[in-house]
Amino acid sequence: PFKRDGSDPIDPDDVIVPPYLPDTAACRGELAKYYMSVQRGDSGLKRLLEILKETGHWDDTFVMFISDNGIAFPGAKTNLYDPGMQLPCVVRDPYARKHGLVTDAMINWADITPTILEFAQVKPKVQFHGRSFLDILESEETEGWDEVYASHTFHEITMYYPMKVVRTRKYKLIWNIASGLDYPFASDLYASDTWQDILKSGASYYAKRPVENYIHRAKFELYDLEDDPDEVKNLADDEDHAEILAELQGKLKAFQKRTKDPWIVKWKYE
Repeated sequence: PFKRDGSDPIDPDDVIVPPYLPDTAACRGELAKYYMSVQRGDSGLKRLLEILKETGHWDDTFVMFISDNGIAFPGAKTNLYDPGMQLPCVVRDPYARKHGLVTDAMINWADITPTILEFAQVKPKVQFHGRSFLDILESEETEGWDEVYASHTFHEITMYYPMKVVRTRKYKLIWNIASGLDYPFASDLYASDTWQDILKSGASYYAKRPVENYIHRAKFELYDLEDDPDEVKNLADDEDHAEILAELQGKLKAFQKRTKDPWIVKWKYE
């Protein structure tokens, strides 16, 4: 088993392999290291909270714990499939009347700044794309928080691959603006033991998704997340889903127009 300072040893044979990753020895080995890093992160957060209590600031400090991206494996980090979008978000408002709840609100990281500013009672002079979720932290069931938008492109100009997403509770639409190109890999993901093992073995599938579909993506990917939570059955060309496709495309265009997104020109020119 692997061992690193600040974490318990984890045997790769004992790890839980999520359905979007291949259950291989290489992947299990990387997951064991990843789970140890999670344990170290949890330990650090626990110590931070202890310090707040020790210094008398537990009752006047707003705490927010998030991740900047999905797990660093192909299919998650740098992707807008759910494993790359569903990130940890633990928030504690010291002045809330209820704690320990899990809200069903669909938020994104554009909502973080407005939330912090509202907590600090600061009225911004500029308009943000996001909105504060401070008032729903005590609500398990919410209204008006039923869809999110997402955007991603690599930060290297030579890895051009912009993507746009609108996700509701049931459906997700991914617009791969540069779908004619191969999907680019971040260097850490391409060099990972998990992906290199797939390449060397010549496997045709990466977990439940064909390797071909991962590298060469359709212009539009439409998924029914209730029936297909692993996002492998693309419904964009399905006549029975033409209406929902048009509806989500309209939502995406309207959001881009509302937020002055320069990528909106790609509807016409790509």
